[in-house]
Amino acid sequence: MPEDVSRRALFTRFFGRGRDVDARPGPAEAPELPVRAADPAADRPRTIPVLRPPKAIDEVAFLAGCTRCNACVAACPPKAIVLAPDRYRTAAGTPMIDPTRQPCLLCNGLPCVHACEPGVLSKDLPVSMGRAAVLAPQCLNRMGSTCSVCVQRCPVPGAIAMENGLPVVRDAACNGCGICHHVCPAPTPAILILAALQRPARPS
Repeated sequence: MPEDVSRRALFTRFFGRGRDVDARPGPAEAPELPVRAADPAADRPRTIPVLRPPKAIDEVAFLAGCTRCNACVAACPPKAIVLAPDRYRTAAGTPMIDPTRQPCLLCNGLPCVHACEPGVLSKDLPVSMGRAAVLAPQCLNRMGSTCSVCVQRCPVPGAIAMENGLPVVRDAACNGCGICHHVCPAPTPAILILAALQRPARPS
């Protein structure tokens, strides 16, 4: 290589396209980026999906208003309401339902709601804790057995039905109580309960 061809010159020739590689674009050279409309949801704090007791308000408001008094826990007849463990971070210590241990039985009168003095469980909201999702490969009907336990035990008419030999969840009717998950006799439950990602705000 000739001595008069410096490393800087090589970089300039192959990568700089005739411009010094150390040069930085000035204000006039900076590309104009499109301006995006403000997204109100971007300012909302992110929360871990939690399967809350019936008639729980929006998660952000729930965390802000729940006093962790445990009144709903004490009022739950089947002991379905437990306190969220530490892995739930900011939600730790707040009431939740673990359908693997004990699902919500949708007790008559929903005593947990009436016991909630802060109002984060509101009698004016619908029961919409989450949704069930069928994991077809784990269903006994896919393994050569005939099973309809989830359909028989579901307390909500029309929320789950058998179609072509497999259970199918009707999202519009399912409230996520978790009974189908709890009673599933498959070695690994073939129904997963997904906590509601969005819930209604506290009624004004």
